[in-house]
Amino acid sequence: MKKQILVSLAAFVVLSYVLAYAQPATVNIDFPFVAGGKTLPAGKYTVEMPTTDSISFFGPGGKSVMIVLTRLGRHDTDTDLEVVFDKVGGKMLLSEVWFPNQDGYLLLATKEAHEHAVLGGSNPRK
Repeated sequence: MKKQILVSLAAFVVLSYVLAYAQPATVNIDFPFVAGGKTLPAGKYTVEMPTTDSISFFGPGGKSVMIVLTRLGRHDTDTDLEVVFDKVGGKMLLSEVWFPNQDGYLLLATKEAHEHAVLGGSNPRK
């Protein structure tokens, strides 16, 4: 009996973990941007995490898949999707994604001086 309960509990935990990454979110990006080396036009994009180590953006510019470099610890209590861009040399480079109620994911580590632009979230930050 205890073994069945433990197996059921383990299956529930694994399923919850998998479903957490399967929840797509949308964001309206009103400027062209670079994601995974591909320039995408402004528009409404769906963001999802098909695996634990990649994030995909798809919309009017097609699809771009980026590898997660590392996880970022949650710094606030936002329950909305946040997408962070690094402004470098007049270009907007997709650098972080924060899914609702989850930690963030670093997709690009910009070494040169840059500013951040944040879309979404209930507590905008700069």
